[in-house]
Amino acid sequence: MTNIKELAGLLVLGLFFSLFTWVMIDSYLDEYDLASIRSAEATVIEKTASKGLFTPPTYFVWVEFAGGEEIKYRNRVSKSQIENIEIGDTINGYLTGATTFSTLRDILINGLYYLIAIFVFAFIAFCLLVAFFLSIPALERLEEKISSERFKKRKRMRKKKRKKKVDSRQRAWRNAGIVIAIFLFIAKSFVVNLIRTVQPFGKTKTEATVVDRFEYTTYRKYEDSIRDLTISYKDHTGRTFEMAKDVTRHTYRQYGIGDKLPISYRNADPYDVFVRGNSIWDYLLLFTYWELSVYIGLIAVSAFSIWAFLDDHKGKKRFWQKFNRKVDRF
Repeated sequence: MTNIKELAGLLVLGLFFSLFTWVMIDSYLDEYDLASIRSAEATVIEKTASKGLFTPPTYFVWVEFAGGEEIKYRNRVSKSQIENIEIGDTINGYLTGATTFSTLRDILINGLYYLIAIFVFAFIAFCLLVAFFLSIPALERLEEKISSERFKKRKRMRKKKRKKKVDSRQRAWRNAGIVIAIFLFIAKSFVVNLIRTVQPFGKTKTEATVVDRFEYTTYRKYEDSIRDLTISYKDHTGRTFEMAKDVTRHTYRQYGIGDKLPISYRNADPYDVFVRGNSIWDYLLLFTYWELSVYIGLIAVSAFSIWAFLDDHKGKKRFWQKFNRKVDRF
């Protein structure tokens, strides 16, 4: 009876996650209408960017079709594209429906949460269904027989090659290393932006004109409010740039449309803008953002895990040194 209940539970959960995976796939296809996707070209009519409080800038272009019809959406592009493309150039992308133009970057990044959810739920469903089929008595006996043969073969291989057995601690550190690598990859943009913020060289100081303001206030517990200023400025070569820069609540209240905002930008990337003259209140307000808490948490966990690994490795090394000394005495 217990075996039947376990089989039923595995089957129900497997079908549930399979259904949920299908719902996510259907929602993703409906969002981007990938069934009707086709290659297309559009003409760039404006270049812009958006920069948050804790990350490097994200680059966008506004485009129009050959007939002069403007697309009412910003399209994501890479840094190399924004540097090399000029107004009037064409950009390759994909058309879904009648007028929905998207770049490959739009499809991948805007739908990133969909893709992650699809992968996770599909993986869980696959594991549950495999566990269900392998729990069927006949298949379970077959699997045990195959596993036994594989175990014997691996044992012979180990004896021939004289491989060292990996203990559970090594496997745990290996798995932890994979998780830490993912954490550091997520926090990489925050660290890069932090270094660029504090570095005193490679920047040009100027003033930007505030041309628009945007505020989104949320009262959700784990969501940050957004306040950005759309600014226009010229670099040292005389080129004009316009972009949206996230600011704190304190800075947002100080500047209106038409005001001059003191900024600096990196010479290597004029879209990488930093607000100058921040007060102590601006720095204190940064610690009220959940985004900063997430980045600090990821870095703290990663640093502690690396320290624990090095300490464990150092302790193990000391143990073997003492052991070898005792052996040498005898």
